[in-house]
Amino acid sequence: MQKWIILAIIILIIVLGIFIVSNVSVETEYTPETEVEDIELRKTIVTLYFKEKDSGELAKETRFIDSKELLKNPYDELINLLISGPENTNFDKIIPDNVTLLNTEFKNGCVTVNFSKELEESNVEKSVFFDSIFKTLTELTEVTNVVVLSDGDLFYENSNLSTSNTSLETNMVNSALTNNI
Repeated sequence: MQKWIILAIIILIIVLGIFIVSNVSVETEYTPETEVEDIELRKTIVTLYFKEKDSGELAKETRFIDSKELLKNPYDELINLLISGPENTNFDKIIPDNVTLLNTEFKNGCVTVNFSKELEESNVEKSVFFDSIFKTLTELTEVTNVVVLSDGDLFYENSNLSTSNTSLETNMVNSALTNNI
């Protein structure tokens, strides 16, 4: 009799085990409320600096942009975003409408930004203009210095240049030494 009770319990356990395994799904599928598109996965945040209308101080504006665009030429992309102006209506545009970007060059931690000759003819406040570009570009970890040119001529640079071997900096140092002799 005990053998029959033990056999019945074993059969009951096997039947319950099969029932539980067949009705409970081990694999659960996550269904998001909204589908995430591939383009949204490629977005990255960049920080741009514009002048506040009320205070006149530089303020941050963050934007989501396609990371593939940023990877092509990050310096051109950031400067072109500054040229396009702020999205926030409380900020002023730093770069005048008639000024265009000719090119950017990165060498030894220094980005040289070359604008069209209209920059020299504009009445931009040089320090605010430069600070906007400098702060925006130095958000990129590899950038430590910035030089701004207007049609190839020096327009503005930060005063605490580190020692690097860019030809512009070397020419400036040589010119300064020659003039002081």
